Amino acid sequence: MSIMVMGVEPGMSPAVLAAAASLARGLDAKLVCIHADSGRFVTDKLAEGNLLASAAPLSEELAWEINSVVTGVELESYTVAGDPAKVLAAVAEQLDAQMIVVGTRRPGIRNKMAQLVEGSIAVALAHKQHRPVLVIPQQPSEENELPWD
Repeated sequence: MSIMVMGVEPGMSPAVLAAAASLARGLDAKLVCIHADSGRFVTDKLAEGNLLASAAPLSEELAWEINSVVTGVELESYTVAGDPAKVLAAVAEQLDAQMIVVGTRRPGIRNKMAQLVEGSIAVALAHKQHRPVLVIPQQPSEENELPWD
C-alpha cells in the first residue's frame, strides 16, 4: 500500500480533506495527516530519527474535523513540532510517501499577510524535495466563482 502525506491545520476546508481522501481511495493509499506545529517548537533543524515516534496526537478539534470528512481510507494523524514544509518533507521521506498533499491558504487579508511573511508551504516543498506535491484549492466562495462555472 502506498502512502500520501497531507499537511492539515485547524479550520481547513472540508473540500480539501474530501479531495485528498478521494484521491487516497482511488490510489489505494494510506493517508497520513500531519499538523506541523510551528508555534510549539521552532528550529532550523528538525529532531533526529523517527519524527512520528515523538509526535503528539492531534487536538480533539482537528481530529474531529478530519474524521468527520475523511472516510473509507486508512488514516493516521500526528502533530509534529517544526516548520511545516520541513516537517512534511521529512515525514514523507521517512515513510517513503508517494506524494505530499497540501491545501491552498484560506482567502482573506490575514492569510495573505501570513503568506507574505512566512512564504508558501507548497512552493517551499516543490523547490526542496523530489516527491510530487499536490496542491488542492480551497472551495471557491460564490463571489469568487468564475463566470463559466
